[in-house]
Amino acid sequence: MDRDSRLYRYIYEFYVTRIQSGYYIKGDALPSIHEISDTFGVSDKTTRRMLRQLKEDGFISSGSGRSSVVIKDFSNEDYADFCRTYYLAHKDAALELQCLRRSFLSSILFPAFCRLPADRREHLSQYLSRVRSRDFRAFIDFFCTVLDSLGNPLLPSLFTESTMFGHLSDLYMMTDASYSDFYFDRLANYMEDLLTSHAAEDFGGIKRQLDQISQLRAEKLRKNLEASYAGSGQPDPVPVPFRWYITKGRIEHRSFTAQILLHRILCRQYQPGEFLPSVPQLAEEFSVAEITIRRSLSLLVSFNAVKTLNGKGTMVLDIVNQQAMQFPQSEECQKELLLSLEAFQVLALTAGSISSVFFPDIPADTLTFYAEQMKECVHQEDCCRYYKMCFDLFYAMGNSALSEVCSQLMWQTLWPISCRSLWLNPGETASIMKVLLRSLEERDVKLFSRASSRLFLRTFQTVRKGLIEGGVKEAAHVAWIEETEEWPPE
Repeated sequence: MDRDSRLYRYIYEFYVTRIQSGYYIKGDALPSIHEISDTFGVSDKTTRRMLRQLKEDGFISSGSGRSSVVIKDFSNEDYADFCRTYYLAHKDAALELQCLRRSFLSSILFPAFCRLPADRREHLSQYLSRVRSRDFRAFIDFFCTVLDSLGNPLLPSLFTESTMFGHLSDLYMMTDASYSDFYFDRLANYMEDLLTSHAAEDFGGIKRQLDQISQLRAEKLRKNLEASYAGSGQPDPVPVPFRWYITKGRIEHRSFTAQILLHRILCRQYQPGEFLPSVPQLAEEFSVAEITIRRSLSLLVSFNAVKTLNGKGTMVLDIVNQQAMQFPQSEECQKELLLSLEAFQVLALTAGSISSVFFPDIPADTLTFYAEQMKECVHQEDCCRYYKMCFDLFYAMGNSALSEVCSQLMWQTLWPISCRSLWLNPGETASIMKVLLRSLEERDVKLFSRASSRLFLRTFQTVRKGLIEGGVKEAAHVAWIEETEEWPPE
C-alpha cells in the first residue's frame, strides 16, 4: 500500500471520528479540499477520494462547486445502539486515558492560564453560550485557545485528541437529553468560573476549577459504565486503543524511519564505521518506498549521524563522541529540532505529575532491574541512555494511553542528542541521574517525580536556549518554563 493510500485511510477515520463525536454536527461544513490536502500533506486526488468515501458512507453531502456538509446526526436516540457499541469499543482505553488526563491536564492548563493575556478573556467568554447549547467543539476550542499561550502546537493537539477520544466514550450518554443538558451546563459554569478566577488573578481558584472539570469528566465516564452494563446483552466489540500523532495526524514516514535508524545508531546497534543495510533492504523492512528511505538517510546525513560513500553505501559515524558537531543549518533539520523542543516542553510540564500518579504501579522487580541498569549508566556516564531509561520506566507504569503518548514524544526527543550545543552539562546530568537512581533503590515516588521532572525541564531549557542561539527564531515562541522547586532535593 503506497503512502497516500495509508494516509487516505487515516484521514477518513480522522473525519469520521469528529463527526461521530459531535465535533462536526449536522449542517457543519468540512474544510475545503485544499485545506485538508495541506494539513495532511497529500494530493488533492487523495482528499477527493476520502471525501467520496465519506459521501458513500452517508456522513456528508457534496457536489460540484459546493462544500462538503455533514448530514449524519449522532446525538439523537435513533443512534442509541450505535453509541452503546461505540462506547464499549472505547471504554477500556477511555478509562486508562481518563486516569492519564487527570494526572497531566492541570499540569499543562494551569501554566497556560497563568500566561493567558487579559484581553483574551472576552474572546473566551464567547464560547460559554455555545457550550451550554451542547456545542462540543466550543469546549475544545476554549481550552485550545488557552493552551496557545504556551506557544506549543503539541499541547492543543494532545488535548484535542485525548478529549475527542474520551468524548467518543460519552456518546451513549449523549442520547439522554436531560443528562446531556445538565453536563454541558455544568461544564460552562466551571469554564465561566475559570475566567472569573483569571480576572481576579486567583490562581488557587483556577486550580480548583480545573480539578472540578476533571472530576466531572470522571463522573460521566462512571455513568457510561453503569449504562453500558444495562445494555442489550450483545458481546463486546473489538477494543479500540487511543492513538495520538504529534504531527497533527500526518504520518510522516521519512522522519519516523530516520528516528528509528538514529535510535539504533545511538544504542550502538549499528557501530561507528559499519554500513547500514542497503536502501532496498531498509525499504522492505519499513514497508515504504525507496525514495522515502533516501530522504531519511539525507536527514541523517544533515545531522552528521551517517556519511554516504559513493559506490559503498551509508556509513555510521560516531555521533556521540564527535568533538566538533556543528549545529545543522538545513530547514528540515531545524524543523525536527523545533518539534523536539516542543516535545521536551510537554515532558517538562507533565513528567512530575504523571510520575506521582503511576510510579507506585511499577512492579518491585521492574524497579530493581532498572536500578541496576541506571547504576551502570551512572558509572559509565552514558548520557544517551538516560532519557530512554526514563521512557522505559514510563512504559513500565502499565497505562497504554501513557505508553502511546510517551512513544510519540520519545522518538522526537532523539534529534538534540546529535547536537553537542544542545546537551545538558554532563555534571548536571550525572547529578540528576544519581537522584533518579536513589529514587529507584528507595522506591521513593516523590523523589522520582522530582528527578524526572528536573531532567526534562533542564533539557527543555537547554535546547530552547541553544536553538535560539543557533538562529531558530521560532524557538522563542515556545514559552519558557520556570523551575518551581529547589534542586537538589534533600
